[in-house]
Amino acid sequence: YYRIISFDALDVNPACTSPFPAQLWIWPKPESMTSFSTPDEVKAAVDVSGAIILDVRTKEELEEEQLTPRKFRHASCHLDDCSELMAKAEELMPDKNAPVIVFCRSGRRAAKAKEMLEQKGYTKVMNAGGLKDLTYL
Repeated sequence: YYRIISFDALDVNPACTSPFPAQLWIWPKPESMTSFSTPDEVKAAVDVSGAIILDVRTKEELEEEQLTPRKFRHASCHLDDCSELMAKAEELMPDKNAPVIVFCRSGRRAAKAKEMLEQKGYTKVMNAGGLKDLTYL
């Protein structure tokens, strides 16, 4: 059973600039949607030696706009298919204890990628939200 709930009942990323009204979220909210990290947490993690910034958007989105001036790694992850990310994970991020800061366009695929990486044994995965949320980097 699903019902539409109000903005007050949600945990949201304070830096999120999503164009979608909050009342469009459907309850029960998936656990992964509570996984947004705060800008302060992301800034601290980025400065840790060995930290990796991971872009999980499509190649087409990557060509349209990139995170600059930060260096990042790329592996696509879709809500229904994270096989590319899973195949490249150990190559892109060999240290499973290093911070991994994941972002996409809006934060939804980053949440899925976070969940998948944690299942694969990564211990410090952060969902930084969408590319437009990362202006503080």
